[in-house]
Amino acid sequence: MKIDRSGSNSRSFRVFLAGQGFLGLAESVRFIAVTILIHDITGSGISAATGTALSALPGILASPFAGVIGDRSGERGLLVLIDVLRSLAVLLFLFAGNITQIYLLIILISVSDVFYNPSRRKYVLRLTGKKGALKANSLLTGAGGAAWLAGPLFAGFLADRYGSAPSILLSSVCCLITALFTIFSATEGEIGRYAVKKQYHRESALSALTDGIRYCRTSASIRELLAADLVIGFCIISVNLAFYPFAFDILKVTAKGWGMMITAYYGANLIAMFLAEQMDGRTDKGGGRIFYACLASAALIWLLYAVSKAYAVVLLLQFAEGTIIAVSGIILAARCQTAADREYMARVAAFSDMMAGIGKLAGMSAASFIIRKCSFIGVFAFCGVLMFIFAIKGSTGSVWGRGRKPSCTAGQ
Repeated sequence: MKIDRSGSNSRSFRVFLAGQGFLGLAESVRFIAVTILIHDITGSGISAATGTALSALPGILASPFAGVIGDRSGERGLLVLIDVLRSLAVLLFLFAGNITQIYLLIILISVSDVFYNPSRRKYVLRLTGKKGALKANSLLTGAGGAAWLAGPLFAGFLADRYGSAPSILLSSVCCLITALFTIFSATEGEIGRYAVKKQYHRESALSALTDGIRYCRTSASIRELLAADLVIGFCIISVNLAFYPFAFDILKVTAKGWGMMITAYYGANLIAMFLAEQMDGRTDKGGGRIFYACLASAALIWLLYAVSKAYAVVLLLQFAEGTIIAVSGIILAARCQTAADREYMARVAAFSDMMAGIGKLAGMSAASFIIRKCSFIGVFAFCGVLMFIFAIKGSTGSVWGRGRKPSCTAGQ
């Protein structure tokens, strides 16, 4: 029997996937540790939410240039470098003496994420090819879900017993392990099934950026995806800002209770992985309908948050929301990879991050205004209605499957 050594079944991708599982563990335990650290210092759920909100800011300014770097440099080397630098940055939380220093470190790590994500998408495409994009993204989501299933509970236990330091150390070590797995994944993956000849551009970074913008403007499918990134970023950050005070100040969750909520939300990625695998090969057609149906379902859950006060009910809603958001994220990432030309892949991914960042910035302002004038319950209601309207409009006016991308480069 012939063994399939290409796509998501290749040894190189499996090695990379294992490393991304460790990265998910690093992110999950760090998230819990830093959130509890902020809450212990300030005693406020709003302050904890601010930390998450600040992480959105670097993506607005840095993402386009991250895409240019991703398209011009070797993806693997850049991923390894960022993982090592991120490992060192995480250790600095041990020496942060006030809330300002913690916020600055959150922003610093967020900058590393901005430069990491476009190169990761491009590297995955190199390892798997376009036909394997959906399955690869679902497996990556599942690996992250497995990490978030165990990480928050473990970090919550450590925080209750020993404080935040052990989780921060664990996060740093996991980042280094991720770097090692990425290095090993290149043994076979440096020249993958989807590999193309490396092109060396003499154009300036600004010219490359302008060319990327022109390319996105000529593709209706990419414009649709960028619009989705904008609205999803707006709504998710708004709901997150409202959810922190909702959980800490209304539901009065403990460190363990918060860990269970995060586990329910991100652990649902495992379910999303299996669901997304059933759609393999449908990102150009039925994937559009499923995507907008997921957004409509998320909108309904946010409306239910507005009338829910029981911890058990909210925990169940968190699980459902996590599953739905993860499935929509898998479809969106795969669609981005299949709709964009290889030489523009990192820039398109970076513009995707930038639009999400702009949406998050607008969402922070809107959520703060609604919380001041009304309450955080109003944020749940507003985002639920907005997302539902967008989902209906998108499902009726989608270009998904009509024409993937321009057949020529943007400059022609």
